[in-house]
Amino acid sequence: MREMMMRKITSCVMLMMMLMCVTEVSAQWSVTPEAGMNVTKYKDSPAAVGFKAGAAVSYTFGSGLFSLQSGLYYVQRGAGKSSYGGAVGKAKDKDGNWNDCYLSFASRNSDIIWQMDGYYGFYGQGGSLSLPTDMRIERIYVNEGSTRRDYLQLPVLARFNWKIGDDIKMHVAVGPYLAYGIGGKYKSKFLEVSEKGTWHVDESVNPFKNSSLQRFDWGVALNVGVEVKRFSFNVAYDMGLGKQYEYENVALNYHTVSFTVGYRF
Repeated sequence: MREMMMRKITSCVMLMMMLMCVTEVSAQWSVTPEAGMNVTKYKDSPAAVGFKAGAAVSYTFGSGLFSLQSGLYYVQRGAGKSSYGGAVGKAKDKDGNWNDCYLSFASRNSDIIWQMDGYYGFYGQGGSLSLPTDMRIERIYVNEGSTRRDYLQLPVLARFNWKIGDDIKMHVAVGPYLAYGIGGKYKSKFLEVSEKGTWHVDESVNPFKNSSLQRFDWGVALNVGVEVKRFSFNVAYDMGLGKQYEYENVALNYHTVSFTVGYRF
């Protein structure tokens, strides 16, 4: 599936390059450096604010109604702060035997899950939690973490332009994009308390290093903007479709909305 999508994207890029080669001389280039902020929402994670900067390169045909737009951008995508924790111990079953027991929670959905000897219990909104009456807690733990992923992103967009007033233009662009992870930061704090003492870990690491997180990413982008003289104001939406991890299938993994300001040369 991944190879098929790559072939389709490559074919699209080659087709656009061929069109650019055979176009008439009246077509023109423009370069628009731009920068701004974005908000990314990964599935099952809180939204996070990031940064976007780069330059759009446009090739306008004939009367100026249609352009091909590409460029290169540095894009930050992140997952907001989330936490999980729980307790590990022993619980007595109905026959009087002691069994391992686990109690856990996750901040993103406020649910509590417990497990004992192969049986599960669940607590959610409007529910009730039924725990064993005889429990011995051996250790308690909690973890808090957030992620920022840094990418170089290359869009290939079909752009349509309209003049809506003196020195005022509007454009809409849509097409695929490719991205490659170049770094980032995963910050986590882990605390465990037990009879043996307290264990605390506070670390910050590159999320792509020594993990199954995929550096290659791709998706579909939509860009809407207004140009006043040479200044541009853009709103862009990226729909991430690439695998986050090697063992996952291709799916909708995140949404990114960005707001940037640029100047056309």
